[in-house]
Amino acid sequence: DGWNGNTFCINAECTTLLGGSTGTDEFCIDLSVENVITCGGGSWQSEIFWTLSDSDGTTLISGGAPFEGCVGGSCEPEITEFFEYDDNGELREYYLYQPNSLQNNAPLVFVLHGYSGSANGMISYSDMNAVAEEHGFAVCYPQGISDQSGYNFWNVGYAFHQNQTVDDVTFLSSLANYLQDEYGFDSQNTFVTGFSNGGDMSYMLACQANDVFRAIAPVAGSMMETIYDACDSPPVPVLEIPGRNDNVTLWDGDIENNDGWGAYYGTEEGIEFWVETNGCINSENILFPNTNTSDGSYIIHHRYFDCNDNAEIWLYEVVGGGHDWPGSSGNMDIESSEEIWIFFSQYLLNMGDVNNDGTINIQDIVVTINLVLSGQYNSSADLNSDGTVDVLDIIVLFNTNSFFNFNAKQSWKLIAKIGMVLIGIGLLIFILKELIIGVLSAVFIGLGVYCLFAAFNVWNSARF
Repeated sequence: DGWNGNTFCINAECTTLLGGSTGTDEFCIDLSVENVITCGGGSWQSEIFWTLSDSDGTTLISGGAPFEGCVGGSCEPEITEFFEYDDNGELREYYLYQPNSLQNNAPLVFVLHGYSGSANGMISYSDMNAVAEEHGFAVCYPQGISDQSGYNFWNVGYAFHQNQTVDDVTFLSSLANYLQDEYGFDSQNTFVTGFSNGGDMSYMLACQANDVFRAIAPVAGSMMETIYDACDSPPVPVLEIPGRNDNVTLWDGDIENNDGWGAYYGTEEGIEFWVETNGCINSENILFPNTNTSDGSYIIHHRYFDCNDNAEIWLYEVVGGGHDWPGSSGNMDIESSEEIWIFFSQYLLNMGDVNNDGTINIQDIVVTINLVLSGQYNSSADLNSDGTVDVLDIIVLFNTNSFFNFNAKQSWKLIAKIGMVLIGIGLLIFILKELIIGVLSAVFIGLGVYCLFAAFNVWNSARF
């Protein structure tokens, strides 16, 4: 469905459907060996969904566009899981991705597909798994149910869905709670993003399930009038990535419902709603570098800050952009999934509590130093969200407000010991004289001196 000039290939054999919205073709392949599958190259990639079945009608693999994968031989099969979420015993489908290096109590990000899209298609379209692998969080791709036309959707109140009764707020909230309990994901650090209809659903969750989802990041989404009018939400951080020339989710909205989706507000009205809700009092505009001049678009970052609960509003206005997920289609100046995680990572709670004991203290410094020396990764220790745990994270941890919030009489000796260890590490690195160790040595020695100074202050205060 939704081909629009996109090409589907298995190995060197390809088919391109130029007309209509649906099509079928046949391929002859050997499933005892690996067969490379690709799909893409046309327009409206976010709306593409395809399924490859064998001669018996058994589904081998499905996906969207752009897509690169394989089937047969040593290829790993796609794994789908099901979730029973209500008293009627209804089963809902979702995909869950967990990086190999995932730590306990990791953050969780939901990624919602668009209307007529699929969870599997959103995996390839968003490429969020690659970002999760780099930064250490889990990703859930839920599947909407089919409407009367056979298209997957999220029930946000479209005009042609008036007879649909599915409660997707309850489904997604219940699924989030289940995954948190089943896999130990952090209930305080669960986020949601989505494309088009999935973006609309993100806004609905911000209004009705903000106790479950800490921040949202709609892409090409909008606030339906019914959601807007009924929304009584506390401050929620919002990142919106809309195309100024989007001809599906119109920049100016469609409050008269001329297109048949239902009445919805324009991008600026929606952003202003959240700016007022969050009590933001300052703003700035930043022009992103136009690194790809051939895509016919550029991005202006409108940032609204100094908000209640530090819940900022970011608007990435894609001037010249359409109904796209930048980085996968349309604008190529940014990778939307990377930008979304950068935004979400600002709102991670318990960052710095590396040993998960409920406090940020000197023990977390010890664990972080061990991580740096061993080259291991822990998302709680990656305080600057650069995908690595290094000396910079130690510096950030020292500067957290809660770091020295402990019993002074019991801690000054430990601080002093840590200071001496840091100085020792710095001197050792200096003696080895490998690579660019001058700066690294100075950092460790400086942190050690800082610790000794702090130990003296804590000891002095403990005397009285």
